[in-house]
Amino acid sequence: MYHMVVYDEYNRRNAMRIERRRLRDAQDPFEMPDEQFRAVYRFTRECAFKLIEEMSPHMAKGQRKTFVPIPLKICTALHFFATGSFQRDVGQDFTAALSRTMVSRSVKEVSTVLQNKLMPKWIQFPTEEEYEAIKLRFFEETGFPGVIGAVDCTHIRIKRPDAEIESAYLNRKSYHSKNVQLICDYQLKILGGFAWFGGASHDAYIWEASRINALLEQRYESNGRNHDSWLLGDSGYPLRPWIMTPYRSATSRDEINYNKIHSKARNCIERLNGNIKSVFRCLQRTLFSSPQDAGTIINAVCVLHNFRKGHGISDDSIFDIPINIDEDIRDPEEPNVFLREAVNIRNRIKRSIS
Repeated sequence: MYHMVVYDEYNRRNAMRIERRRLRDAQDPFEMPDEQFRAVYRFTRECAFKLIEEMSPHMAKGQRKTFVPIPLKICTALHFFATGSFQRDVGQDFTAALSRTMVSRSVKEVSTVLQNKLMPKWIQFPTEEEYEAIKLRFFEETGFPGVIGAVDCTHIRIKRPDAEIESAYLNRKSYHSKNVQLICDYQLKILGGFAWFGGASHDAYIWEASRINALLEQRYESNGRNHDSWLLGDSGYPLRPWIMTPYRSATSRDEINYNKIHSKARNCIERLNGNIKSVFRCLQRTLFSSPQDAGTIINAVCVLHNFRKGHGISDDSIFDIPINIDEDIRDPEEPNVFLREAVNIRNRIKRSIS
């Protein structure tokens, strides 16, 4: 009797695999109407074709009949990024008849290719020659001079990690997360992303460890400390000549006005955090991956955000969902070799915009 039950279960599962393969082979995601395609994948069909063309040389090429075609793997991953559906749901809806294991493999492969192969092309911090155009846009829109971008961190939920590393990912709101640092320009183009620290890490700690902080310090030193370009950060960041923060206890009219214009100029990073989580809703739900794989998924989504913007896909207001902005307040500034110079720069900006 036991062997008959096992045999029947084997036959049932085998029939399910055959049916899923038949449905998969008959599927063509690109037959959807334009509006439906964009709602499911957050890409136009033309832009999706370009993404597939750019990724295909880096994707695994199989020989077996059961091999999942590269376009279907990429579309499956896009659907997961876009909807935030659990992987079992992604593989059982009308867009992709794939097993849960294959959905997981597709998401991991696509994320890895986006991070390792496309990220260096699509996420680049501007050179000094590119500063002027960015500064002009910020100044025209907000009146704040010298701004080359805004920086902030946002928390992305992940599943509970292994016990030996759990404390590194438990944030101050008592859930497990990655604390992701993003930098953007006024048009919400991502200029830098850092998704490797756990939720227990402070924004300032992540900034101090970032490659862009080291790059800006190096540029400041190489220019003989004659500097007129900076990022904008909130009170969770250290005041430096290359990153301007608000006055902690603004009392004078000039300081209050400075903080008001600073907040207006820095609002772009808050809009970015809200927009990217609204368009790619996997970032709103818990990522049921290891911390390392979750970081890869987050980096992949950042690449897709810039890819969309680079191909003229406007922000999707129909997907906008309010995102709570939570400022990570930092302890009072410790004496630093650059602090006095940064204070002088901030005071000079305060006077110029008063």
